[in-house]
Amino acid sequence: MTRGESLIHDFALLHDGERILETGSWDNIKNGFTGEVEDLGDVTITPGLINAHVHLELSHLQGRTVQGQGFTGWVKSLLGNPLYDLNEQAVREALLGMKQTGTAFCVDISTRNCAAIAGIMDELSMGFYACCEAIGLQPPKDGAKFFPSREFRHGHAAGSGHALYSTAPELLKAVKKADNDAGLTFPIHLAENEEEDEIVARGTGVFAEMLKGAGMLADCGRKGQSPVEYADSLGLLDRSTLAVHCVRVTDRDIETLAARETNVCLCPRSNEYIGEGRAPWEKILNSGIKTCLGTDSIASNHDLNMWNELEFLLKNINISLSAQDALALVTTNGARALNIAESYGSLEKGKRAVFAIVPAHLEDLLFA
Repeated sequence: MTRGESLIHDFALLHDGERILETGSWDNIKNGFTGEVEDLGDVTITPGLINAHVHLELSHLQGRTVQGQGFTGWVKSLLGNPLYDLNEQAVREALLGMKQTGTAFCVDISTRNCAAIAGIMDELSMGFYACCEAIGLQPPKDGAKFFPSREFRHGHAAGSGHALYSTAPELLKAVKKADNDAGLTFPIHLAENEEEDEIVARGTGVFAEMLKGAGMLADCGRKGQSPVEYADSLGLLDRSTLAVHCVRVTDRDIETLAARETNVCLCPRSNEYIGEGRAPWEKILNSGIKTCLGTDSIASNHDLNMWNELEFLLKNINISLSAQDALALVTTNGARALNIAESYGSLEKGKRAVFAIVPAHLEDLLFA
């Protein structure tokens, strides 16, 4: 995954259990090496995968929401479940499944269980941002803290915004500033569905009435702006922001995201599951925006396997991607977007000794 370098055949890496000590071909490395050797056989390995958007808090809800009925229908089915009763066993099983399929780092969004899930991720050696999701209409109080200051071995707690329509603009700006001050990424669901378009532009619609009835409808200005335009007017878009979904973005929106160097996380299978359509993947990728992939939650997907996410995109995209560019969507791009490239995104000396094995059925798709 290093630009300008081709595949290394008979690749080997030396590690101390935590960090990579040396990489290269086995013929060059084996001389002078003594120690245990694990031969993986005839496989292709990549850096550990990065899931840039997941909600582990909802790990107990697999198969308990409707598919293909649009965002409002999906939300109604979601709200019929015990959302925030943390099921630690379900979270552990989800994380172990992610690790078994090669995920080494994830950005988890939690509304009520941020610290607890961070502790589980740390215990299981999953690299992470554990993002405490800001939602609600109350402006923040002076001195408010938006995420715990606890130290973790494998990750960091951070703040995130739920959405423009459900979080007070003053709160979004405050969380964004707190993340910026701490050198952390600020994730936010953005331009995900047509309901969001209508609320931001006019404050109307069935979903708006639903939010209003629950006391959860944020004032989005109602100036006919797109979600991207409104987020930009609040100062939320810059190189440390991760805009998640971006299904409903215009050419002008894409230009704005690129100009602000905002990072984008696509969740293709989640959008398809809910029935929101799909983002203009081709235009986003061709714009030069740092683009990565996420699974979203198991409540809006079939699994949390990043290889399946990449396969879905590659089988449905209308442009040709090189193997390196395709794999970058689940490795290098995420590492750069999340400012964790010192430890993830490539197999180089000093980085975490985590890697993934390309499933055999994907090798023809990637390397044909």
